[in-house]
Amino acid sequence: MSQVLVAEREGAVIGVECLALTSVRVGGTGCTAGYSFNTRVQPGLQRRGLGPAMLEAAERWAEGQGASYLTGLIKQSNLPSMKMITSLGWETVGRFDYLVLELARFDGMAGPRAVQFDLYRDPHLMGLRLAAVQSQHFAPLYLEKELFSPAPAGSYAGSWTAISRGGTAWLSLWDDRAARGLDTVAFRAVKAFDLMLEGPDSLRAFASLVGVLRARGVRQLLVPLAAESAACALLRPFAAEVVDFNFVVKRLGDSPPVPAGPLYFDIRH
Repeated sequence: MSQVLVAEREGAVIGVECLALTSVRVGGTGCTAGYSFNTRVQPGLQRRGLGPAMLEAAERWAEGQGASYLTGLIKQSNLPSMKMITSLGWETVGRFDYLVLELARFDGMAGPRAVQFDLYRDPHLMGLRLAAVQSQHFAPLYLEKELFSPAPAGSYAGSWTAISRGGTAWLSLWDDRAARGLDTVAFRAVKAFDLMLEGPDSLRAFASLVGVLRARGVRQLLVPLAAESAACALLRPFAAEVVDFNFVVKRLGDSPPVPAGPLYFDIRH
C-alpha cells in the first residue's frame, strides 16, 4: 500500500511526501512498517517548517494504517535532514555503505574456482540462506517469497561460492534491469546480496566470483553492506563510488525499540 501526501498553498503544491507500507519482522516479531521516501519541498521554501509538518502527517497516516514504525534512508552527508528528523524523535539504528564495485579492479587476484548454485532448485540450501536473512532484526517479509525467486516473482539471478583453505566467499545476485526497463547491454551493473566473506584469503575467493561476473559482461556490482562490517572494510577500496546511508526509524505508539544487531538493507532500493 502506498500514499502520496502533498502540502499546498493557494492551490499550488509546495511539498510532497511519498509513503509505502510493508510487512516486516522486527526482532523476530511480525508487524507493519511505513517507508518514507522522496520528501520534497519547493526550492525557496525550505526552513519554514514544511518538512517537519509533512513528516508528522506521514507519521499520523502510517499509525492510522496500523504501522508500528516509520523508516527512511538518509545520506549521512545530508546534515539538515538528519537534524530535522532527530528533532522529531527519529533514531539512527544502522548505517549502510552502498558500494559500487568496479570489477576490473579485481583483475589478477582470482583464487579458487567459483561454483554456481541455484537456490530456487535447492530447498535445503535455500532454507539455510533464508534463515540467515530472517535472523536480521529488521527484515521485510517479502523476502520469503521474492528474494530467491527468478522473474517474474523476483529478480534472483543465481548464487556463487569460492572456497579455499584460507578463505570463503559467497554472494547472490539480484538482476532487476529488465524489470526496470534498462538495456542490459548498455547498463552492465547488477546488485549483490547475501554476501559473506570469511577467512584471511576471502578477498581472493571473492575475486574468483568477480571473474565469473566479468565473463558474463558485468562491469559493476552494487553491494549494500553494514558500514562497520569486515566485508565492507575489505571491499571499500575497490569501489568506484560509495553512498553512505543512515537507516532511521521513528517508533509509533508504544512500539518497542529496534533491537541492536544486524539489519537487512532492502535490495530493491
